[in-house]
Amino acid sequence: MKKLTTSLLVLVLSSSVAIANAQQTNDTVKTKEIEGVVVTALGIKREKRSLGYATQEVKGDAVNKNPTTNFLNNLSGKVAGLEIKQSTNFGGSVNVVMRGFKSLLGNNQALFVVDGIPILNNNINTASQNTGGGGYDYGSAISDINPNDIETLNVLKGAAATALYGSRAQNGVIIITTKKGKKNKEGIGMEFSSSITMSTVDRSTFPKYQSEYGQGYRGTSFSGTLDGSQVVEFGNDASYGSPYDGSMVWQYGAFTPGSPTEGQRTPWQMAKNGPIKFFDVGSTYVNSLAFSGGNDVATYRLSYTNTNATDILPNSSLMKNNFSGNASYKLTDKLTANFYANYVTQKTKGRNSTGYNDNIMTNFRQWWPTNVDVKDLQYLYNAYKKNYTWNINGSDDLSPAFWDNPYFQRYENYQNDSRDRFAGNFSLNYDVSKEFNLLFRMGTDGYTMMTEDRKAVGSYVGNTFGLNTVVQPSGYALSNYKFNETNYDLIATYKKDITDDFNVSALLGGNVNVQKAFSNQQSTSGGLYTPGIYTIANSKSNPARPLISDVSKYLYGTFAQVSFGYKNTYYLEGTIRRDQSTALPNNNAVYWYPSISGSLVFSNLLKANWLNFGKVRAGYSQVGSDTNADQLMNRYFSQPSYGDIPVYAYNAVLRNFDLKSQGLKNVELGIEAKLFNNRVGFDVSWFQNKAYDQILALPVSFATGSGARTQNAGELTTEGFEVAVNLTPIKTTNFSWDINLNWSNPWTKVTALSPGIENISIGRLQGGASVNAPLNGDYGTLWTSDFVYDSNGQKIVGPNGAYLVTDKATYNQGSFQSRWSAGLNNMITYKKLSLSFLIDWRQGGKVYSLDQFYGYGTGLYPDSVGMNDLGNPIRNTLPNGGGVIMPGVMQDPNNPGNYIPNTIRLDKSRSSQVLGTDLPGAAYIYDASFVKLREVAITYKFDKDFFNSKFIQGMSMSLIGNNLWIIHKNLPYSDPEAGLSAGNIQGYQSGPLPTTRNISFNVKINF
Repeated sequence: MKKLTTSLLVLVLSSSVAIANAQQTNDTVKTKEIEGVVVTALGIKREKRSLGYATQEVKGDAVNKNPTTNFLNNLSGKVAGLEIKQSTNFGGSVNVVMRGFKSLLGNNQALFVVDGIPILNNNINTASQNTGGGGYDYGSAISDINPNDIETLNVLKGAAATALYGSRAQNGVIIITTKKGKKNKEGIGMEFSSSITMSTVDRSTFPKYQSEYGQGYRGTSFSGTLDGSQVVEFGNDASYGSPYDGSMVWQYGAFTPGSPTEGQRTPWQMAKNGPIKFFDVGSTYVNSLAFSGGNDVATYRLSYTNTNATDILPNSSLMKNNFSGNASYKLTDKLTANFYANYVTQKTKGRNSTGYNDNIMTNFRQWWPTNVDVKDLQYLYNAYKKNYTWNINGSDDLSPAFWDNPYFQRYENYQNDSRDRFAGNFSLNYDVSKEFNLLFRMGTDGYTMMTEDRKAVGSYVGNTFGLNTVVQPSGYALSNYKFNETNYDLIATYKKDITDDFNVSALLGGNVNVQKAFSNQQSTSGGLYTPGIYTIANSKSNPARPLISDVSKYLYGTFAQVSFGYKNTYYLEGTIRRDQSTALPNNNAVYWYPSISGSLVFSNLLKANWLNFGKVRAGYSQVGSDTNADQLMNRYFSQPSYGDIPVYAYNAVLRNFDLKSQGLKNVELGIEAKLFNNRVGFDVSWFQNKAYDQILALPVSFATGSGARTQNAGELTTEGFEVAVNLTPIKTTNFSWDINLNWSNPWTKVTALSPGIENISIGRLQGGASVNAPLNGDYGTLWTSDFVYDSNGQKIVGPNGAYLVTDKATYNQGSFQSRWSAGLNNMITYKKLSLSFLIDWRQGGKVYSLDQFYGYGTGLYPDSVGMNDLGNPIRNTLPNGGGVIMPGVMQDPNNPGNYIPNTIRLDKSRSSQVLGTDLPGAAYIYDASFVKLREVAITYKFDKDFFNSKFIQGMSMSLIGNNLWIIHKNLPYSDPEAGLSAGNIQGYQSGPLPTTRNISFNVKINF
């Protein structure tokens, strides 16, 4: 595959060069201003040719033409070095990691900046949700940004590019510039766009079930007889039962009041309507209207966007209203005021559960009897609104043994959440002189969020619920959150052409950053007193005492930058920043970090006809960062009460008043060029990051009163290349073909930990798997139990015919990091018609499937049935010729200590969970590689002449497909990209929603 990819690239490149040379006389590509102006740190515009570090710009059209509830999904494959991991969760979070990982346990998400002001992108997902224990993915806060307001995104990748932004910018920065009003002599300009998206399940990411056997664990589905016919053992949530033979048996419907089959026997056969029929067709409607205008003194733009979405799960909805506006007003010839405001309100109903606890998808993927018809369950819920489930405890006890009716769960146990957000900034820009400028800017971003979780009377009681994390038969939980960040900037800039060949620019500034976070979590105890009333006051027992947190952090920064340019060819730049954080102790609260970068525009020296532009660049930087608020002083924390007795606990992790700032060193080298009349362009970077003095909770003696202590220790090292290639093989007056390729291979290793510490656990997960950071190993290493091997590497089979399994789950199965990722986008344009398609390719990385782990024992999947070497069904008992001989070796009975080829037949007549013959976790580690047809778009543009109207200035119509085809993957019945949520715990799947194929129709009109 690697050779094929290389050969294809060489072919396209050579063809492009040949065609470019042939068409050179008719080429209309402009050669002036090749690099252009881009927005850099602090919102400062710079000539890209002068930058000594890598940036990559994405136009707003690339993220707003495809309607979605989170515009980040539209960045996949479009920026080298930026890994966008999409979630299949409804309204879920998106993982955004740039150039590998910089923190062992902390935040690795890129920083987002809108019009110069940092924007919150935290989520409120619980620790249980992040580790697969259950909960909801409440999404990335950055999804509140309206993609229709985005003019450009500029991605600053290295620390030299982001050093001026302070602590959080070590993870890279995505700078978003919003659309502004423009001078309009014709009056008020208006933009209108409307789109509809329909989403259907990609069946390659949902289970295929075996069709030969039904409910059960022990090779039989029946627990007795009634009136001479067999009765199904309803409590079994597996498909390792009796073979289907069409005989008439008593199933759960026979004992369910009001069921169409009440009192009746039904055929023993596979259900006509399996879980795939549970899903709906999702829809997303987005309508946007914007007004803009201005004159020589003032400009403005106002916009409103409404998003109305439903998911593939029943009873799900997301409603979002986004109001935004900006204005610029020249108070005097030298003083300009700028305003920006964005208000977003979002209400979501029926997010999907994730992980293991009460996730319907774990039911469908891990614990499902194939004889159960979901349409029968739908009828029972719709008719009676009760929890009539297939999984009853017995014919005289209709309560669920393990699983609720999925329709009852979706319509009675659904969650709600709402978010109200305001972001705004105000700035005064004063031109003291032609060379000297002063900028004052104040920006704030904050939101309040409320979440509700309910458990109806009659639900399965075995899952924990609420603050007490104990079993409640029913309940209600309510949480309120409030987050706010405010920034104050004062920046002085100076630009001067000292001579015709030599220029200098400098800035000096200060920043005050204030971060505040508040949460109040409450829940019932003992269940609901009155069914159907969801309030804390309806608690059957005294409600648990609320858990309240209220913390804040202040950061004071000063910074300076100076840049020199000589003959538009030689550039040198240096920055320095000093931060003081209240999250660090007074003696270590101040930390400094510098950067230096330079570039050489060698095309000015070579003067070759085939070379339009060429530049080499280099940069070195150090970046500091602090930690979260409230990490210094030990104290007691309020815990959920025990009945009426208040409970307090000493902090589980000892605080450390000697903490110091974390650090990161970054080296970057790059070369970029445009050749052959700009038909060929490339940008190649090599980088290395060393993140040191990590702030970690490391194990200590329990004699201290805690199991861990916060310390400075550990180092992560990341190296990699980034390649961006732009080709125009064909360009004529009416036809053009453009190709963009992005490729990168960042790889992060753990190069140091504290003495005596060999591993940091990132997360321990259901099924015995864990995600780790082992010393001198790869970040994100998955550990599981493993097979036992002989000296020749052959798997050893035990006396029962099953593979031997290690007694510890600490065997390295590889990292979740991909070896490389690439995006290949083609744009073909003929007159007003354009076609584009994007291939998104991720190679390597590992993923652990809990679905396959449990599904192996429950007999759901096709690999649990079939014929053996004797020509008999493998599920026959051993005396009846069933079972299989597992490849491997067994101990030689005549020569102990030696091994011979295995001849012992493994019993497959009952579940491996009954027989104790489960495979080790290593059997469920898969290669996470994929190749996807990520996006296809057909667009036709009508210019204003088409309408012969002064009112309509232009229109475009687009048909867009997203996630249309997973061309290649290795993970069965699921999307390897799907996961729990954003964060450091990746490479793990437990009941993910299937991926959806999305078809959109979009109309945009300019008036």
